Amino acid sequence: MTLFSCAHPNDKKNIPVVTTDTLQTSLDNKDKERLEKRREIEKQDYADSIGLDKILQDALKIANQNIGKDRFIKKYEVSSDSIPVSVEINLDYHFTKSNSHLIIRRNEPSSIYIDIYSKGDSKFDKVVSHEQWTMTYVNDTIRDINGDGINDFVVNWYGSSGCCLKAFSNIYLLRPDKKSFSKNFEFINPTFAPKENVIRGVCYGHPSETEMYNYKWKGEAVDTLEYISYEKNDKGEKTGKIIASNDRPYTGRYKVLKRLNSVPTEYKKIEGYDWFTGIGYE
Repeated sequence: MTLFSCAHPNDKKNIPVVTTDTLQTSLDNKDKERLEKRREIEKQDYADSIGLDKILQDALKIANQNIGKDRFIKKYEVSSDSIPVSVEINLDYHFTKSNSHLIIRRNEPSSIYIDIYSKGDSKFDKVVSHEQWTMTYVNDTIRDINGDGINDFVVNWYGSSGCCLKAFSNIYLLRPDKKSFSKNFEFINPTFAPKENVIRGVCYGHPSETEMYNYKWKGEAVDTLEYISYEKNDKGEKTGKIIASNDRPYTGRYKVLKRLNSVPTEYKKIEGYDWFTGIGYE
């Protein structure tokens, strides 16, 4: 097949002709360029990964040399392909008084890597590995999140894109064996109430137009207790009533559990409550 440009029949000017061979060659060249760029990116990512892994293995060697100690901390700077990396090795009873854990942090300009190991008689076993983009990282803490009396690992960060309130927490629950951790739980705009064994928070959405949630810990799972939202009429206007539902209003599972005259007191104490009401954001 040959492609021609459109022209008037009486036009005696030369009409450019583009053959499929020429077009295909152009496309092939662009595909080759894209593939080559992808290979270069993958090659660099692989090299970065290898470099960071070596830094981790070197830190582990230092930790193993001090495995007989109850507590050990060391901080130093290294370089991986001219990229500065800060390393911290911290062995301590971080989570319980009976079992010690090793925490190794690697901070480089784009990401923070946190690896946690349970200390055995002669070796360290990895139990948590977390990577966080530096520009979203806020902090990380050790505290009891689910009310079982033992400390858990929490990484707090803030979303880099989007219109609305977006403070996140990633939770790793310490298991009853006091050595290993659960999978990663992620919550948006949470307020943790360990004494009640619940998590309350504000969903993603515009001020006064989003919902609040109430979740309950059930071992290594989370049950939804309810969502709280403003009741609206058919015109989308608020009626002054508050709705407690089993899901967010626009989902297929939405079911009204009860209508209330005001927001329950326990929700008024959560971080981001003013976002839910919209007060101060008009």
